[in-house]
Amino acid sequence: MKIVGNIRDIVSKIMQLDMTKLYLVEIKEPKSKRSLQQNKLLWELIHKIAKNQNQDDMEVYCTLLERADALSDYIITATEMEDALRKTFRGVKFIRKQIINDKEFNTYKVYLGSSKMTTKEMTELLDMTIQLCSELGIPTLEI
Repeated sequence: MKIVGNIRDIVSKIMQLDMTKLYLVEIKEPKSKRSLQQNKLLWELIHKIAKNQNQDDMEVYCTLLERADALSDYIITATEMEDALRKTFRGVKFIRKQIINDKEFNTYKVYLGSSKMTTKEMTELLDMTIQLCSELGIPTLEI
């Protein structure tokens, strides 16, 4: 069960629970997630940058996440696992091939992506994207 509300609402709902059972309760303030408008704007700008630079949208997205120092990790996996990796993580950047015990592996940098960002983090990513558009001479006012 997940309860969202002020402390009075939460206590009221807790008091309705079976008093003979044990419960684990975690209380935290909700984070504001990035908005749908922010997401739409980000992807419109990414598409413009990609078109301007003859890149695909995901390549530009990974570059922006890297510039924004977004949460990431490195994964070494068998070459045939790339599709599964791309289904698991929003941003996947190929780093290099390597041979381990006569078997070929790839190293990737993976990003959780903007869907996990707060509104503040998303705003910073958008600001960085708008700055890149400006550097490349890509207009952003009509978006």
